[in-house]
Amino acid sequence: MNYIELGPVPAEESCAQVGAPDYERNARRECGVFRRMLERLFPVPEDVDARFTVRQYPHDFGSYFEVCVAYGAPRGGFINTAPSDFAFRVESETPSHWDAIAQYELAWYERRDAYIAAVSDQRMTPGEVPAHYAAGTPPRLPVQAKFHELLAAYPL
Repeated sequence: MNYIELGPVPAEESCAQVGAPDYERNARRECGVFRRMLERLFPVPEDVDARFTVRQYPHDFGSYFEVCVAYGAPRGGFINTAPSDFAFRVESETPSHWDAIAQYELAWYERRDAYIAAVSDQRMTPGEVPAHYAAGTPPRLPVQAKFHELLAAYPL
């Protein structure tokens, strides 16, 4: 497999900083949201050997994480450029900002963490956790919705 690093988040968005408290948890979360956003925007054709993945790399201050597009290398004498064409298209067309669903997911995780922190001193039973946070992941959202529509339909 070949890899093209796309970054931990869209290029013009802020991200977790290596060495910061809770870096790994926050970076993995941001990379997961970014990977899902790319999967929505760039569905991999069935006949193309490619996928989106999160990779960990060593750094002087600890490891860091990036979202990559992994694509197959040519095999034997047959040259199939579809995987590399797909990967380079993703690299050149990756948005520089979060889409509405990614913004909602990030807000959902932030709100869930704030809720958990607020009640951490109390003993809670599973039934006391709000249902929309109990699942551990944000709800499946309609792809074309705007952020304000998502908030209205799926309150945090």
